[in-house]
Amino acid sequence: MAVEDGLSGAPAAGSRVSFAAMEPVGELVAAAVVDERVWDAYGDTAPDGVYLVGQPGPAFPFVMFRAWKIPVGIVQEEVRLYGPSGRMVYRWGPAYRRMKGMFDLTTEVDVVADGVFDETGTYVAAFIVDGQVVGEVEVPIYVQVAASKLMKDTEDGLKKSDVIWVGVDRGGRRDTIPAWFAYKNGRIYVLSQTEAGPGEQTIPGAADAKEMLVITRRKLRDTSLEEFVAAPRRLEGQEWEEAAKMLVDRRRSRAGPPGESLGRWRGTCDIYELTPNVPAAV
Repeated sequence: MAVEDGLSGAPAAGSRVSFAAMEPVGELVAAAVVDERVWDAYGDTAPDGVYLVGQPGPAFPFVMFRAWKIPVGIVQEEVRLYGPSGRMVYRWGPAYRRMKGMFDLTTEVDVVADGVFDETGTYVAAFIVDGQVVGEVEVPIYVQVAASKLMKDTEDGLKKSDVIWVGVDRGGRRDTIPAWFAYKNGRIYVLSQTEAGPGEQTIPGAADAKEMLVITRRKLRDTSLEEFVAAPRRLEGQEWEEAAKMLVDRRRSRAGPPGESLGRWRGTCDIYELTPNVPAAV
């Protein structure tokens, strides 16, 4: 059903709101989950939708808009996003917020920059106050076509260096290593030995990471140039072979001909394609 935003009388963003059967703590007048770029252009008339970076993984920043009519006081607010499988994939909050009352509209706008989604399709966003689901909206999660060329500073940081720092962020504790890599058409390729030990690098957390942290370095100096997250994809079959040929040419300390390195890597090393979550070149 269409609901009004309480201000202009026009249908509000994300107006497909369903209400809990039990007596609600208040009313969710309107809600939306919108890509930040779309929100900046259209505001609360923007259509719902979140975009992922080239494949399931990190999302571009998105806005969660809520318009509440809830009695005056402090409440605990939470948003949960459930994927097509029915599994909760992302959770925001709980966070304490002050409500203005039933005769005033309390609007909340939060930007989410750390969303990671391993499913695409139509999600259900559940809006929860004091443990009660007050309303829901459907939110499509799209995979955006990845850029083949990144912004100049990012491109330079990748093209002018032989090493990047790559790994994972474990709840605020970074676990990264200096890694040699290859870069082509907006993608980073790294080799990771499946069993840590002598021979080749092993990227921390690569086997089960939904996103990876990348830090580029200034050439010949141990200072960071830029850092960003990237969506990893483990390559197999012919994709693995093609990436391995590209990587073997970048292996500065390679001993012996390329074929020997490729032979050692098969069966012992994974290759990951990393899609950076950064703006594309314009």
